[in-house]
Amino acid sequence: MTPDGRARLRPQPASQHQPVRTRWIRLAVGLYPARWRDRYGEEFGALLEETGMSIPMLFDILIAAVDAHLHPTGPHRSWPLMIEHLRRSELVVFASWIVFVIAGLAFQRMTEGDPFAPIAARHVAVGIAYAVVVGGAVVSLAAVTVAGAPIALAIARGAIVRRSWRQLALLAVPPVALMLWVGLTLFLVSLGEPAATDPWRVVVFLGWVGSFLVAAVASTGAVGAAALAAEIDGSLYRRATLPARITAIAMAVVTLAVTVWGLALVVVSPSAFWSSEGILRSSTPLTWLGIVVAMSGATAVGARAAAATRRPSSD
Repeated sequence: MTPDGRARLRPQPASQHQPVRTRWIRLAVGLYPARWRDRYGEEFGALLEETGMSIPMLFDILIAAVDAHLHPTGPHRSWPLMIEHLRRSELVVFASWIVFVIAGLAFQRMTEGDPFAPIAARHVAVGIAYAVVVGGAVVSLAAVTVAGAPIALAIARGAIVRRSWRQLALLAVPPVALMLWVGLTLFLVSLGEPAATDPWRVVVFLGWVGSFLVAAVASTGAVGAAALAAEIDGSLYRRATLPARITAIAMAVVTLAVTVWGLALVVVSPSAFWSSEGILRSSTPLTWLGIVVAMSGATAVGARAAAATRRPSSD
């Protein structure tokens, strides 16, 4: 400790990763408004230097940055630390589920027509694996809804009572983003399927996936920022722990089913597996492997966050 009571930073050993880490910390601090940086920036940067970066901290940084822009007078963290821990863990589960959904959309896009749909109808192993994928996706969506809807309603009720229209606007971001994305999807469908050799096929698909990703990130940040300053019953976050775990389990089941789908396909129809029927006529095995890797990563992050909700807190 220094004479003025501040924590003394331990010197860090020099390494080739230090410049990257320094730039990353500067970027994180730069997300906050100037007045906030003037007041908390040095302390916040020192905290990041000591603790390092992780996925949960990244989400906290992004959401707290949104809150700092909305409430520049200071951070709004009035919950007990145990509830704060639950909120963060459940938000990470939700965000990992969003990434999982993007991978699921790619799998659905690849398998919706020939030659995979007829193969699933003829061969039991492929058909069952696909059915498990659909069932697991429905379960995960239901669990996310059960976990999030009561919290969102409580935030909305509190915002109406306090006439906090800013919070209501934040809660409106997810449905508005979803409607815009659905509208874009319907518009693209109305244009018809581009030819396999048409370069616009790549642009259209990447734009469709990218728009969903932007909508997902905006929705996650908006809901997190609304929850950060909301005064709601902490029991709602405790009740959301079970649906969060169910979401992680469903994600794991779907990931396993997608893996089994590919392995069964290579057995029953090698020609289809080794074809170029992947996304945008890419390699089928590489597309399938990419989807499995993306789902596995999202599931691992979500499962770790869901498991963290079981740990008791001494705060």
